[in-house]
Order: sequence, then C-alpha cells, then structure tokens
Amino acid sequence: MTSGRRCCRPLSILAVSVLAMIGCTPSEPSSATSNPSECRPTVVRMAPPAEAIEFFAHGSSEPDAAREKLRTANWYGNDAMWVVLPDRGELVGRLDDKIPPYRLKRGRVQYEARQLDATRTVPRQPIGVDAYGDIGFAAGGPAFPTVGCWEVTYTLDGHDALSFVLRVR
Repeated sequence: MTSGRRCCRPLSILAVSVLAMIGCTPSEPSSATSNPSECRPTVVRMAPPAEAIEFFAHGSSEPDAAREKLRTANWYGNDAMWVVLPDRGELVGRLDDKIPPYRLKRGRVQYEARQLDATRTVPRQPIGVDAYGDIGFAAGGPAFPTVGCWEVTYTLDGHDALSFVLRVR
C-alpha cells in the first residue's frame, strides 16, 4: 500500500462516518427497491439554507415555534431547490398533498413521477402558478393516481433534478 492511499483512507472513513451520523448516505437516495413490495421513502433531514427556513417560519402565526420545528424537519434539496418531505416519507389519506419547493435559482418547477411497485407514471407537469415569481416559494406538489411507492422528480426549467421516494397510502 502506498503512503498516499494510507493518507486518503482515514479521510474517506471519516467522511462516511460523518454522513452516517447526520442520517445521510454518500449517494442520492435509491430509487429502486430490491423487492417490489418494499418501499424506502426518502428520510434524510438535511440542513436547508436559512432563507428557506425563514420563509416558511414567517408564514406561521408562531414563527419562533415554527422555526424550531423546521430545523428538524425532513428537508431534502440541492443547489437549485429544497423541499420539506413528510417526516417518515409517507403521505397518508391524500393523493394530492402539497410538497412545495423553495427555489434558490430562477425558474419554473415541474414534476414527474413513476410508481416503483407498479407500472404507473405521472407525466411532467408544472408546480405552482406564476403569482409567486420565478425564485423562492412555488405553491403546489405532486398528485398521484393511486396509492403505492412513488419516485418523484422535481426539475427547474428541465434541469437541476431533485428526486425523492414517497409512500402514498
């Protein structure tokens, strides 16, 4: 083993350990399941940008309490947009719940979905209306034709894909 490899190995072990401690994995959430009846919703609880937390907290009648709750919510995002997913990654009793994205970049959000435990799909559709502008909050979220395990992909003007898995029941 070369000294360079010995040097790098502890760093990679440290990186994996840190990611495991904060509840993330080094790669994106798996969109496939080893068993079609098994559904692994996205539960990662990432740390969002402060501006996203502040936007949603200011929409509450109790912003301080909302801010505290939002800090531990099931946030998931990338450089373009962030969403707050259900705590356990499950939508219960509603096929058209709201999962509004908060956009860090300008653009229009669209979503599409595919059912992982069957063959249904939802074609690409816009989220929200232009009334909120082209950056920041976009009102809306996916609608599903049936219960099941769904992989949803949000894009911003066709780029910056953000994919997550939800159990809809």
